[in-house]
Amino acid sequence: MNILHITSITNPKGNGVAVAVKNYIKYESKYANVGVYNLEDEITENFCQNYDYKKYKKIKELPKPFNKPDLVIFNEVYKPKYINLYKECVKRKIKYIIIPHGCLVTESQKKNKLKKLIGNTLLFNKFIYKANAIQFLNDNEKNNSNFKYKKNIIAGNGVEKATHKNTNKGKNKTIVFIGRYNIKIKGLDILCKICQKNYNWFKNNNVKIVLYGRDTLKNLKQLKNIVKKQNIEDIFIINDAIYGKDKENVLKNAYAFIQCSRHEGQPLGILEALSYGLPCIITYNTSLGTYVNDKKCGIGCQLNDEIIFQSIKKICNDYQLRNNFSKNAKINIEKDYIWKNIIKKTIKEYEGIVNDI
Repeated sequence: MNILHITSITNPKGNGVAVAVKNYIKYESKYANVGVYNLEDEITENFCQNYDYKKYKKIKELPKPFNKPDLVIFNEVYKPKYINLYKECVKRKIKYIIIPHGCLVTESQKKNKLKKLIGNTLLFNKFIYKANAIQFLNDNEKNNSNFKYKKNIIAGNGVEKATHKNTNKGKNKTIVFIGRYNIKIKGLDILCKICQKNYNWFKNNNVKIVLYGRDTLKNLKQLKNIVKKQNIEDIFIINDAIYGKDKENVLKNAYAFIQCSRHEGQPLGILEALSYGLPCIITYNTSLGTYVNDKKCGIGCQLNDEIIFQSIKKICNDYQLRNNFSKNAKINIEKDYIWKNIIKKTIKEYEGIVNDI
C-alpha cells in the first residue's frame, strides 16, 4: 500500500502535529510505502520519500508511485493549498482521509468563528464531506465535532517507549508543564489564578509550577505580564522550550505534570510524561482526564480552579499515592499508547478504506 501524507508545517521543532506526523510516517513505513508532501518547507525524514511543494504543485507531478497513491492523508484542515489537492483526489478517484488534529471540535470552531464559518461554507465543508473518512484521535474528539462525514475511524497518537523513568523521591515538589504557550487553550490563566489565590500554600509547602514551552502568537509576553502583575514569579516559573536530553532530565526529576486545557485533541506532552512514569494532573478537556483516573496514574478533573488546586494538594500531600500513580503510569502507557501498537491497528483501518471493506 502506498500512503502519501500531506502536511503544511512551517515550524516542525516542538510542533505537536509535526511530531505526530513524524511518528506516523516512521511507524507506518514498517507496514507500507510512505511518502510525505509538505506544502511549506521540505521535511527531510529518513523513514520515507520526501517531496517539496516548491517543486511539485500537483500530486500527479510526484514521482511514481506517489503520483497516484492508494491513500492520501491530509493532516489538519484549514490549509488553503489543500483545496486544489483534495479536488485532484476526487477527480482522479484517489481515496483520501483527513486527520483534523482537534481543529473540528466545537471549542476550536469558536476561535475565529466568523472566519471559520465563511471558510467552511465556501471551501472546507466539501473537503471534509468528500473525504473517505475522518480520523479522530479518540471518541471525545469525534463526539465534539459537528460536521458531516461519510465514515470515521478512531486512531490516536502514541508515544515512544521511554528509555528512562521518573526518579523523584518526594523532596522535589516541582510540577511541570511542557507545551505551547497558548494561554486560552492550555488554561494557563487558570493556573496563574490558582497560584495567586493559594500563594502561601505553595510557598509553605515548597511547591512550584515550572513551565517550558514555545511562544504562540505573542502569548509568552502576555503570560509574563500576568505573572509579574500577580507577583507569583517565584512559584510560577516560565522557561523557554526544551528538547532532547534537557526535556528528558525534567521528566525524570519532576514531581508531577499539569495541564489545564480548555480543549485539546490528544496532547503528546501528557502521553510522554506518563511514559516516564510522571503522574498527571489534567482536565477532562485534555481528552485524557478519564484515562488517568481509570488507570490510576494521575488525577483527571473539571476545569475549575478550586478543584484543580485540591488535586494539586492531594498529590503533593501524599507521596505514596503519587508513587502508586507513577508506577501505574509507566505500566499502562506502554500497554495502551506505544506508537508501534497504535500504528498496527491504524494500518488495518487504512487497508479497509482502500479495499472498501
